[in-house]
Amino acid sequence: MGTSDQRFGKIKALSDLNEAQLDALREMSHAGMVHATAALSQLLGHPLSLTVPRVSVVPLVEIPGQIGGDEEWVAGLYFKIRGDVKGDILVLIPWNGVLSVIQILTGKRTAQPMALTEDERSVLKELANILTSAYLTVLSNLLGVLMIPSIPGLAFDMVGAVVDSLMIERGQMGEVAMVIETRFENPANGVAGRLIFLPDPESLPGFLDRLSPNPQ
Repeated sequence: MGTSDQRFGKIKALSDLNEAQLDALREMSHAGMVHATAALSQLLGHPLSLTVPRVSVVPLVEIPGQIGGDEEWVAGLYFKIRGDVKGDILVLIPWNGVLSVIQILTGKRTAQPMALTEDERSVLKELANILTSAYLTVLSNLLGVLMIPSIPGLAFDMVGAVVDSLMIERGQMGEVAMVIETRFENPANGVAGRLIFLPDPESLPGFLDRLSPNPQ
């Protein structure tokens, strides 16, 4: 698939994407997870499966409801995206998922889920960094743009508060986001998280134009 994919018409906002265009973005997301699977499996020394069961475009305010409600506790890992396309990526992992992720990646169960050690925090940051870097690498290669993630920030809070902070930071209270549901698992257990991609409004037209067969 390339930038001449005929499924794409001229689009100006994430909310304008139709089902065929979302399918193509799902393909990109799956390709990104293939890269992430290889990187994580090599890091762990044993196979790890990453899948993308769903890619959707939804208002930011609806994201907490997908995870369990505003008061669901999560680990939120936040990246600023720089380069030709700027924006933000937020990786959300529910608390029960945090415990599973740490066990999957370290082979150990954390004794204090609400007070992770520095090593356990580093594990979460490394997971989010691999997922984000793999996804952006695929987008960059397929669309011919440069997209570079920052070092991740990590916060533990209720999902409503994490998403509200992002909306306030961006100043776009009615904004929609591309939500990539990612499931990572080994033979013993698995967990689903969310990777949320928000191109900056100034970068969005150029980013979407590259998905069009005949950009103007």
